[in-house]
Amino acid sequence: MSGEGERRGRKRSKAAETAVLNATYELLVQEGLQRTTVEAIAARAGVSKATIYKWWPNRASVIMSAFLRTGRVALPYPETFDAQSIFARLHMMAQEFQGPLGQMISALIAEGQSDPEVAQAFREGNVLARRKEGLEIVRRAIERGEIRDADPNIVLDLLYAPLYYRLLVGHQPLSEDFIRQHAKLVLSGLAPRKPEAKDEA
Repeated sequence: MSGEGERRGRKRSKAAETAVLNATYELLVQEGLQRTTVEAIAARAGVSKATIYKWWPNRASVIMSAFLRTGRVALPYPETFDAQSIFARLHMMAQEFQGPLGQMISALIAEGQSDPEVAQAFREGNVLARRKEGLEIVRRAIERGEIRDADPNIVLDLLYAPLYYRLLVGHQPLSEDFIRQHAKLVLSGLAPRKPEAKDEA
């Protein structure tokens, strides 16, 4: 495998890349973040450490690649800002947060407090990269008059921050009732302002 990597330079073997990402995700779920080392990933994927380091600069970037491959599919943004779409998106997110994906997010955020590489990888690979898509969706919703004119960054924080708060603090459950009330309150606050009625002459 390492010989093939040397012949190809930095070009990736799709099969080897898939094996590495699968191995990383499996280790994260089964063993936790601390035990998901480059050595463990290489052993499970059947590749050399050198092969991994040709394609990823450090352990954190491999972990983020594996996390994002699943996260992008499991946590899509809604296409529109109607009540049903927002509820469905937040409800899906709450369900995912109660499984392996939520455990990974909690572990990555916790690890990032002491590991700058993990913190940077999570912030740039997940938060900032994915927010670009979300910000564009919010801007389109504002342009179409679906929601009031507001800072798109604040709109995203209003929608998603409460779920991350419950995930990390654990003081209240990520229940369906919570999602329904949360979505209703946020959408009520974002509803377009009605034009003020003019006094009749």
